[in-house]
Amino acid sequence: MARIQSLGPDIAYVNAGGMITMEGQPQLERGLTAMAIHNGRIVGLGSDDSIRQMSPGATIVDLAGAVVMPGLIDCHNHFLRTTLGWDALQLADVRSIGELLEAIGEQARGMPPGEWLVCSSRWHETNLAEKRMPTATELDQVSLNNPIYLPRGGHVVVTNSLGLQRAGIAHTSEDPPGGEYVRDASGHLTGMLLERPAYNSILRQLPQPTAQQRQDSIRAGITAYNRVGITGVREPGLLAGDIRDFQAVIPHERSIRLSLMWRVDMSASPDEQRQWVDGLGPISGFGNEWLDIWGLKIVMDGGVEAAYLHQPYANNPGFRGIPFTTTDNLKALLHGAHNMGWKIGIHVAGDASMDMVLDAFEQVDLETHVGGRGHALEHAFSPVPGAIERTRDLGIAVTLQHALVYSLGGNMVTYWGDQRAADCTPSRAWLDSGTVTGAGTDSPVTNYDPWLNIYGFATRDTEVAGVLGPQHRISIAEALKAYTVGSATVQGQQDHLGSLVEGKAADFICLDRDPLSSTPDGVRAMEVKRTVVNGRQVHPQ
Repeated sequence: MARIQSLGPDIAYVNAGGMITMEGQPQLERGLTAMAIHNGRIVGLGSDDSIRQMSPGATIVDLAGAVVMPGLIDCHNHFLRTTLGWDALQLADVRSIGELLEAIGEQARGMPPGEWLVCSSRWHETNLAEKRMPTATELDQVSLNNPIYLPRGGHVVVTNSLGLQRAGIAHTSEDPPGGEYVRDASGHLTGMLLERPAYNSILRQLPQPTAQQRQDSIRAGITAYNRVGITGVREPGLLAGDIRDFQAVIPHERSIRLSLMWRVDMSASPDEQRQWVDGLGPISGFGNEWLDIWGLKIVMDGGVEAAYLHQPYANNPGFRGIPFTTTDNLKALLHGAHNMGWKIGIHVAGDASMDMVLDAFEQVDLETHVGGRGHALEHAFSPVPGAIERTRDLGIAVTLQHALVYSLGGNMVTYWGDQRAADCTPSRAWLDSGTVTGAGTDSPVTNYDPWLNIYGFATRDTEVAGVLGPQHRISIAEALKAYTVGSATVQGQQDHLGSLVEGKAADFICLDRDPLSSTPDGVRAMEVKRTVVNGRQVHPQ
């Protein structure tokens, strides 16, 4: 029997094949086949008959036996960069340096001389036959008259000689703090630029889409994300213009919920960083149920190629990665932001970086309590013994993305060695510790498809490196819980999102099969038949 509230439903969804409410242990409740909704909120769950009885006059929608569960929330996803990247030259399918050069050359031949040739970041050198980056010299062969911006993931850019020239980078240039102009054995520039400080001068020159183009990209992204069952996103690392574009679209479309994070410029001085935070204005929580400011994004170290590690890199014994600031500076930044009421999400890839961050948080905790304030570690790739317990005891959440291991596993083996690659993202240990854990993809570094990510969590499979660290697998049920309740909790929205219960938002998806009884391969092939946000069907439109 449905539990009936006084509000009369305006829409009722019936004839489901059961529901996974995510309240408690995930399970398919076959007795729950219908849902009543009023003004975007769930007001009843039960059998078809009970919901029909409580819904006179309501619009009735037949779910045709689909399995119902809460919408998925990707709690670390660069939504805007993903959607804008769809207009760049796509290279994800190239499988050799020759194919990559051919695609870039064809694009360059149709462009006016001097114009920047912009590529998507969704490709990876481990998928190329040569297993390496192209060089500036090779790019020159297909584009002498157009500077090339060839990003890969979120921490590496390759450019040609004209691009280096436009950026003011010469053979005599010294590496900027926090970045590297990569050189070959002879000391010549390869065209590879490691970390944002090294390619900032290029970013400032790239053609910028108009506000209308950016907003159209956001709308296209909403449609694509809804199609795979994503109803919420936490967007890390934005500037003021980005936030304005989201404000112009998200509250009006009402088809996806976004939590936004300001990006702290780690190339600025500590004093400049603190002054910038002081001048931001509205703090964490500002906004509404569609679009809110989650907090600040701080990047402590690089990606796979520059994560700050305790031990040297496997392929470079003289290199341990790049920390972007000192513990003292980080402590001062955390202390000021924390005391102002900001939530802080910190990108930590390497084990040494994680220790620095936890040391800083523990120092702040001695003065003003950190627990319960909603802070999070982003990625948390490589915790050393004790780091997981320290994180839990401080009351700090983590966001995990097996999608990064799936896409970057080959590079992890090359740069870090077999053992550190296998231990990257120990999801099993994080969940077993009781640490609040959310799931995401870090798109566009990876594919935003949540079902591929859930498959990866359950198998530890990778795109080119095989299975890495099978002892770190989690179940499909646990991955789904992290993608719903876990992500909602990371975002501080667990009171109205993440599970199907009376009083919460009617954000749910209808699946072609029960994911809890499916194999990982079955989950990877999951079809989302219907996506509903705030009680309204947004996919298919």
